[in-house]
Amino acid sequence: MQLTNEQQSALEQLQSMLQGKGFRGALLHGVTGSGKTQVYLELAKKALDLGMKILILVPEINLTPQTRKRFEDFLQCEIPILHSGLGAKEKRETWKKLLNCNGKAHHAITILMGTRSAILAPFEPQLIIIDEEHDSSYKQQDPAPRYNVREMAFHIAHKYGALVVLGSATPSMESYENAKRGNLKLIEMKKRPGGLPLPKVVIADMKEERKKQDKDLMLSPILRDALSKTLAEGNQAIILLNRRGYSTTRICEECGNALLCTDCNVILVYHKQTGMLTCHYCGKTFAKDTRCKCGSNEFAFLGSGIEKAEEEIAEWIPDAKILRMDADTTSGIGVTEKLLQKFRSKECNVLLGTQMVAKGHDFPDVSLVGVLHADIGSSIPDFRANERYFQLLMQVAGRAGRFLENSQVIIQTFCPENPVMQLAIKHDYLGFAKHELEERKEAFYPPFCKMIQIRLQAKNKTRLDTVAKRLAGILPGQVLGPAEPFVSKVQKLHRLVITLKAGTPADIKRAIDMIDAKGVEIRVDRDC
Repeated sequence: MQLTNEQQSALEQLQSMLQGKGFRGALLHGVTGSGKTQVYLELAKKALDLGMKILILVPEINLTPQTRKRFEDFLQCEIPILHSGLGAKEKRETWKKLLNCNGKAHHAITILMGTRSAILAPFEPQLIIIDEEHDSSYKQQDPAPRYNVREMAFHIAHKYGALVVLGSATPSMESYENAKRGNLKLIEMKKRPGGLPLPKVVIADMKEERKKQDKDLMLSPILRDALSKTLAEGNQAIILLNRRGYSTTRICEECGNALLCTDCNVILVYHKQTGMLTCHYCGKTFAKDTRCKCGSNEFAFLGSGIEKAEEEIAEWIPDAKILRMDADTTSGIGVTEKLLQKFRSKECNVLLGTQMVAKGHDFPDVSLVGVLHADIGSSIPDFRANERYFQLLMQVAGRAGRFLENSQVIIQTFCPENPVMQLAIKHDYLGFAKHELEERKEAFYPPFCKMIQIRLQAKNKTRLDTVAKRLAGILPGQVLGPAEPFVSKVQKLHRLVITLKAGTPADIKRAIDMIDAKGVEIRVDRDC
């Protein structure tokens, strides 16, 4: 495949960095569909010609099959993979190849691919490629060890003198600020190959739409019409709804309260497929007619989940062959890969899914993307909420029109005037980054400080409060909290969070050693 001028320029800049000494890092910022993968392929070929070892990382297990195939077909070699979805035997075989009897890296493997955990493999790469580097899946939260793949890659690169290439259409604020400061080389690709335009984005204002139609309907008339037309033309569509289940809340008609999990401070979600109410944190299930704590058994279901969207699409468009992808349909080794292959082979023409369908997939016949309830996640109390909201909208929009003209994205929202939404409509990453970084700098949040989060949990709420207050009182630096997190109880354990800005792990260890924390579990998470 002949490279475009932008791809060729990006490749030449990266190739010039391959044979340098010490740590080298680059941020490849290319719009969705700009051909970043082709640049990775050519760069990997050059690295192999130079006798280098290569580590390629992707954010999700379901992205490894398509990425692996592209690299194997191009490089004409077999590429071992590492991720948590592999069977024990396959993992063991890969590790045996990586290690010899003396525990040293085996030189027979020159290229390794995987998800987050592959960064921990006994491998000494000279080139590390992290695709979709912005993705939150690259941060290991629980269980320990807790680490950020990007920071680990930098550490390995410093150790072995490697080149780290971060690629994304929506880089993390940390990476973009690093590039602005000159710590990473910024390489930009602003066009799609063949001159294909970015998809047209249309907003469906659901405040107005619900005045015109039945309020229980999930798809606006404009999205229904566009979906019908797309399928009639023989093309495919992706519909994103980042909400599992059928109905998101069961409300008591007597007292008005939502039914919560008995072990977690989490609202139960009704799943029509199983006929049960389910906690999405601990997995505990309840009968749908479970009595409210006030004693009433009169209730109503409110909110709409992905099961209801599937039902509505099938009712309105009988010709739709719907493939649903969420945590309920993709459990089991290899299931996700089989579902995605069905969509690629056009056995299905509508891919309905949660955020997993927004991540890096390359579907040539998709000309329409619809986003239902686009406001979900925009108001979560997290300083990264706007960043993740913008990235999700941009990434899912980028699945449309990668090989087709006249593609479009329809976003259904109750808040079209949201500044983040307006920037996403215009595909304006630079505008978003400027606004977001200014706010982060003023509030002294990453990337302008190092932030450490201390998470405490215990069965005894009084004991938890006492320990958390004592710890917060002796920590140095700027301390926020203790405060309840968004979900304050999981599996009968109460939770509190203390956030420390500009502190160090040594500061925290000294403070923890000074207090009696018996009965309270304390977890320290850096780079949160």
